[in-house]
Amino acid sequence: MTGTAWAALGVGLILAGLLALAKLRPARGGLNSPQWMLLLGAVGMLAGMAVDAYAGGLETLSALCTGPRGLGAMVLLHVTQLPLAHAGMIGGGLLVLPLMPRLRRGCRRQLCAQLGQNLVCSAWMVVGMAAGSLVFLELAGWVQAVREPAAVLAGMFAGMVWGMVASVTLVQALVRLSLGPRHHGQRSESP
Repeated sequence: MTGTAWAALGVGLILAGLLALAKLRPARGGLNSPQWMLLLGAVGMLAGMAVDAYAGGLETLSALCTGPRGLGAMVLLHVTQLPLAHAGMIGGGLLVLPLMPRLRRGCRRQLCAQLGQNLVCSAWMVVGMAAGSLVFLELAGWVQAVREPAAVLAGMFAGMVWGMVASVTLVQALVRLSLGPRHHGQRSESP
């Protein structure tokens, strides 16, 4: 597979994740808090990754290509090899906290304005980035392709989106469980 093929696969999985997120959290006009968090987190990640790449060049991403096969070890490798990319993703996502109450008045008391919820969602996105890299690198092995930075990047971005989907799904399930069956049809503002 070429870099273009990895990018196409990554974009397809990102779009599928965004569709799943739109089903889980339909927007009532404009972007909702998970969508803002993804957008700002992706911008922060790209900015941090640019600095990481400048500091270590493509060797940084190449280290991930030959990295471990376990999820915990891959998360550790991601955080140590691309620290500013991950800090940028979390920092960008945290911008949702002051942004959402300005965009939606009711957000002040809801989950989209809570630091803990945002950090848990960021953690899911970090794990998703590492898991996406692992999946794409395994796929490269199955199709006997070169394990290259394009596969890692595509997996990271797709994994970040699907990490958000996992976080939103779990938060919604926990909210439903805590409210009980009589509140099942009501929605809450959560990433």
